[in-house]
Amino acid sequence: MKKKLSALILMMLLMGIPAISMAGHGNGPGDGTGPIVSIYDGTPVTVSGIVTAIGTQGQGMSIDTGTEVVTVYGLGPAMYWDAAGIAKPQVGETVTVNGYEVTFSDGTTKIIATSIEINGAVIELRDATDGTPLWRGSMGKGRMN
Repeated sequence: MKKKLSALILMMLLMGIPAISMAGHGNGPGDGTGPIVSIYDGTPVTVSGIVTAIGTQGQGMSIDTGTEVVTVYGLGPAMYWDAAGIAKPQVGETVTVNGYEVTFSDGTTKIIATSIEINGAVIELRDATDGTPLWRGSMGKGRMN
């Protein structure tokens, strides 16, 4: 019985290793369309206005700029914001988002946030050199103002 259990555990571990080693590690848009080199290959944008909607993880935040409603993505997990001591934006709050408009391999474009100013506080969301999310890896290594 112990040999069968050991063999089963070993098989499960071996089956999981290839999947982990093939993971994209955050270099793609997260929708299965493939990796992108860097969000900094996109066009820099600044979006200011009132938050009109907050989607669930991955669905973005809608901002009414006064002339249009724009959706921005890449806000990061709540625990990153909590570690910074800054509350994530809520509907009705005024924000300023700096980011990049990126065109993905399927032809869609999204604005990916690099920093957000809310209530006088600024939270940095992306590494300034390679654009990787600051909440990846150690939660404590991110830069928050």
